[in-house]
Amino acid sequence: MEEHKSRLGYTFFMLTFFLCGSIIFLIGFYPASYSFSAEKENSIPSDRPKVLHGLKLEPPPPSYDSFILLVIDALREDFPNATTMPVAYERACEKLSLHVDIPTVTMPRLKSITTGTLSNFIDIALNVGHTEQLDDSLLHRLKKQNRVATFAGDHTWIQLFPTEFTRHRANNDSFYVNDFYDGDKRVTESLNLELKRTDWTLMVLHYLGLDHIGHVESHASPKIIPKLNEMDEVVKRIVEYKNLTNYLLMLTGDHGMADGGGHGGNTPQETAVPLYLYSKNCSQSKSSSKLHRYNQIDLTPTLSILLSVEIPTMSIGCLIPEMLQSLSKEQQLYAYFYNAHHLMNRARVRLGHDQVHNTDYYGWYQEATQKHKQVILEEIESSSLVNYETAKLNYIRVAEKISVLLSESLIKFDYGFIALGLGLTTTASLHLLLSVLFLDITDQLQLNNVRALQLLISIGASLVFLVIGHLMNIIMTSSMLYSVLLIVPLSIAFYLGLDIVRALVKISLPPSSFPRLYSPRRLKLSLPLPKILFLCYAIRTFTLGSSSFIEYEYRTWYYLGNTLILLTALRTLRRRITKANVELDGRHLSKIASACLWQHRRIFVVLLLLILMRYVYRLHVIKSTLMIFSLFILWARLRKYSQSAQSVATAVGFAIIYAFRGLNGQVQFINISEFLASRLVVPTVLAFWICFALVLVLGYREALPQTNPPPHWTRSFVLQQLMQTNLVCSLMVSALLYNVRNIVLLPTLLITLNETYKLCDAFATSSSSHKFSVRLVHVYKIMMTIFVARMFYFYQGNSNSLSTIDLTPGYIGQSSYNPVIVGLFVTIHTYGAEIHSFLYLIIHTLRTSDLRGVGIMQMKPAYSTAADSLVVPLYATLIVLPVAFYLCLMVGFRYHLFIYSVFSPKVLYDCYTVLVFYIVFLMTSLYLKLFKNYKPEILHNLS
Repeated sequence: MEEHKSRLGYTFFMLTFFLCGSIIFLIGFYPASYSFSAEKENSIPSDRPKVLHGLKLEPPPPSYDSFILLVIDALREDFPNATTMPVAYERACEKLSLHVDIPTVTMPRLKSITTGTLSNFIDIALNVGHTEQLDDSLLHRLKKQNRVATFAGDHTWIQLFPTEFTRHRANNDSFYVNDFYDGDKRVTESLNLELKRTDWTLMVLHYLGLDHIGHVESHASPKIIPKLNEMDEVVKRIVEYKNLTNYLLMLTGDHGMADGGGHGGNTPQETAVPLYLYSKNCSQSKSSSKLHRYNQIDLTPTLSILLSVEIPTMSIGCLIPEMLQSLSKEQQLYAYFYNAHHLMNRARVRLGHDQVHNTDYYGWYQEATQKHKQVILEEIESSSLVNYETAKLNYIRVAEKISVLLSESLIKFDYGFIALGLGLTTTASLHLLLSVLFLDITDQLQLNNVRALQLLISIGASLVFLVIGHLMNIIMTSSMLYSVLLIVPLSIAFYLGLDIVRALVKISLPPSSFPRLYSPRRLKLSLPLPKILFLCYAIRTFTLGSSSFIEYEYRTWYYLGNTLILLTALRTLRRRITKANVELDGRHLSKIASACLWQHRRIFVVLLLLILMRYVYRLHVIKSTLMIFSLFILWARLRKYSQSAQSVATAVGFAIIYAFRGLNGQVQFINISEFLASRLVVPTVLAFWICFALVLVLGYREALPQTNPPPHWTRSFVLQQLMQTNLVCSLMVSALLYNVRNIVLLPTLLITLNETYKLCDAFATSSSSHKFSVRLVHVYKIMMTIFVARMFYFYQGNSNSLSTIDLTPGYIGQSSYNPVIVGLFVTIHTYGAEIHSFLYLIIHTLRTSDLRGVGIMQMKPAYSTAADSLVVPLYATLIVLPVAFYLCLMVGFRYHLFIYSVFSPKVLYDCYTVLVFYIVFLMTSLYLKLFKNYKPEILHNLS
C-alpha cells in the first residue's frame, strides 16, 4: 500500500470541480439579469394610452421645464437636518422617504431609479466589475424625443448609459475611496456650467464624497458634517439660481450608510434614503415625525409622467402622489390610469390573461375605468368628485397590488443549473470526504484513477439528461454552444456519483459479497473521529439553517472555539495528572496537580487573550502603544522563521508601518505639517515595499542552485524556508493593511495556534490508543486551526453582511482605482486569518520532528510527509463540506423572507472563502510538489 503518497493532485481536481459547481449554482440561483424577452417583443404596448372606452385621452405635457436629479451617494435618511443641511431641510417643498431594495450598492440602485424594476442580488458582483448597458429606461425615452440630458459624477452612469447623455463629465476614479473632495468639486463645476445653459431637460448630478468618507472613516467621521454642509451649498446654489424659473429638484441618495460606513446589507440605515423636492412657488411641507415612505422604483413611473415620456417597459413601480401636485385633477387621474394600465399589461404577459381576469384587482381596474369615463364626461364638476376619488383609489389599489405580485414573480430560478451545480458540489465534497476517511476504498476502488468505461457511461447519461432537460424546459441555455459545454460538468457529476455509490456499497456490504470485484480485505476507517471536535463541527454546520445564527455567527465561533481549547486543555490536564499519579503511586497528588497546572499556564493566558480580543475595537485611547507592542511581539514571533538579515528587514518594515499610520494621524507621531505628511505618505509606502521585496528575495535565494551548498541545505530545508518566507511576507502585508487596533490580532493568532498545537500534541501522545496517536494529532490540529481561523476572522469585525467589507485597505499607497490591486488587498485584509492559519499549519507540520519515530498511518515515512498526504486533503474537506450543505439549504430556503437579506450574502462569503483557500492551496501545492522528496540530497543535485 502507498497510503502515505501525495494526494495534492486529487485534491486539486476535487476543489476545482467544487468551485465550478458553485459557479453553476450561483448562475442558476442568481441570473445575471432579469430578462423578459417575451415582454419586450411587442407584448407590452410602449405608447401611452390615448383612448379609454371610446373617449379620447390627452397625455399631460411636461410639468416642468428643467428636472435636476441630485444623488448624494450613501445619503441615509437621518443625515439631512436643520443643522447639517439647513437650506435643504428648511426649503424643501416635500420631505419624503424612499425604501431601497437590496443589494444596497450603487449600480443596481441606479438601475432601479431609471428603469423602475428590481435588481438581482448578483448585481453586487457587477457593481465593481462589468456593468451591463441598459436598453430601456427614462433616459432612452428622453433620447427618442431628442431631448437633452446631461450628467456629472459617478462613472457607473456612463457604463449603464454610454450614449444617452448629450453631455457628461464622469468621475473615472469613482471607486477611489480616498478621494473625498476633488471628484465632488468637478461635479459642482459641471453644475455651474450647465446652469448657464438652457437646452437641457434633465440634469443628473451624482456626488461620491460622502460615501468615500463613510468607507474610510465610518459614519461617525468628523468629516461627515462638513461634507453635508458642502452638499447643502449645492442645493442652495440651485434653488437660488435666478434663471431657473420652472424646475423640479429632487435630492436623494442611491442607498444609505450602515453604522460603520459600509453598505450592501439590509439594515434600516442602508435601506432608507430621503427624497426632498424643490420647485418655485411651492409651499414648504410641515415637519412630520413620520415621513411618507415609498419605494425607490416608484421614481421611474412618476418621473415618466412629469417628463411626459412613456413609462419604461420594465417598470413595476407605483406613483408618488406628492410629486404630482403640479398636475390638474384630470391630468393626475390620467397618470394613475396610465400607470395601472401599464402594470395590468405587465401582469397579463407575466401571469397570464386568464389568471389576471379572474382576480379582484382586475375588477377594481374595470370599476376604476368606468368611473374615470364618467369623470371625463362630466368634466370634473362637483358631482363627479366622488367618481374621481373612487377611480383614483382603485387605480392606486390596482397598481400597488400588481406591483407586489410582479416583484414576487421576478424571483426566478434556473432549476436545471441549480441541480447541476448542487450535483457537482455535493459529489465533489462527498468524494473528497470518502477518500480522506477511507484510504482502503480509495485504493481498492481506484478512486484516484480515471476509468474509461465509467467515463463513457457518465458521458452517455449526461447526454440523455441534457436532451430530456431541454425537451422539458428544465435546462434553458441561450445557445447550442452552452448546451454542449454543460456536458463536461454534468459528466463529471455523474462520474463522481458512480464512484460514491460504489464506495457506499463497499462500506455497507461485507467483504465477501463481491469477492471477484473487490478485495476481500475488511474495510477500515483510516482516521480517528474525536467526538467533541466533530460534535462542535456538526453544531456549526447545522446552525446554518437559522437566519439568526447566520446574522450572529461570530457568537457561535467565539463560543465553540474557546470551548474546544478549554475542553482539550482540561482533558490533557486530567490525563497528565492521572499518569503522574499512577507512576508515583498516589503520592504528592497536590504537587502533581500544581505542576501539571503550571504546565498549562500559557493556554489559560491564551484563553484570556481570546476573550479580550472581542473588545479590541474599544481600545482607542491606547492604540499607539498597542500598535507598537503588537508589532514588536509579531516581530519577535517571526524571528524563528527568519534569518538575521530577514529579521532586520522585517523590523524596518514594521517601523515604516508605524510611521505610515503616524503620517495619517492614526497614531502618535512626530509633529509635522499636514501638507508635508501628505507628501511623505507615498514614499513611506514605497519604502515598505522595498523592505518587503528584500525579505522575499532573502528567503527565496535559498531555492537558487548553489555551487558549494552547506550540508543542511536539503530539499526539506529549502521547502521550509520558502514556506516560512511566504508566511512572514503575508503577515507583513497584513500588518500594513489591518486597522490600527486590529494589528494585535496578528501576533495573538500565532500565539494561539502555537499553544493550541502544543496542547494537541500533549493530548494525543498521552492517549491510551497508540494506534491512532499520530493521526489524532493531525485531526486535532486541523480542526482547531479551522476554528481558530474563523474566530479571528470575526475578531476583525467581519460578518455575514456585505456592509462590513472594509474597502480602505485596498487603496493604501494607491493614487487611483486599480481593480486587481484593490481586490487583492481587500481579500488579504478580509481573509488574512484564514490564509495565515493554513500557512502556519503547513509550516508547523513540516517543522515538527518530535513524533518522527511514529510513522503516518503506521508507515515508515516521516511525520512531515503528512502535509501533502493528509493535512491538506482533510483541511480542504472540512472547508468545503459546510459550503456544500449550505448550498442545499439555499434551495430549501429560496422563498424564505430573508433569502436575499441574510442567506444570500452568506453564500457569497462562503464561496469566496473556498476560492481564497483554493488559491492558497495551489501556491502551497506547488512548493510541496517541487520539494516533496525529503531525502538528504544536496540542493545542487536538483539540477
